[in-house]
Amino acid sequence: MQINITPILLRESFVPWEMSNSRANLGDNAGKITWNNSLAQAEEEPLVLTTAEEVNAFLGFVKGSGGWTDEEIKKWTLKETRALFIQWVAADIREGFGDDLPDYPKDWDWEEYQQDSEAGRVASRLFFHADTGQLFFELGM
Repeated sequence: MQINITPILLRESFVPWEMSNSRANLGDNAGKITWNNSLAQAEEEPLVLTTAEEVNAFLGFVKGSGGWTDEEIKKWTLKETRALFIQWVAADIREGFGDDLPDYPKDWDWEEYQQDSEAGRVASRLFFHADTGQLFFELGM
């Protein structure tokens, strides 16, 4: 399933660096800082995972990652689920395009991203549909 992430990208408060980062950049509290920032994004008007189908698809994706047990996943609130999705999107954006991003994904270097995806250097979950100007996150990969 592809989730349209364009609305969250247009939100001025969405800064991938602040949603997903490392201890090397943010210090010992990097995990707490990025999680709290992602939770704050998830508290704003929901722009991602807005249907039960999308939420369930993401939870299946997360389960398939092997990072969490069924019991852990079942305890998450909708806000926590959305926050994790936001973190995952932010991480993939940073991995694929770095931190010095032009304002909108149409200006990102999609040719380089494709090459990096094919070479296995990036996760290859982001898809820009040039005809609609929309960016999607693919949960099936």
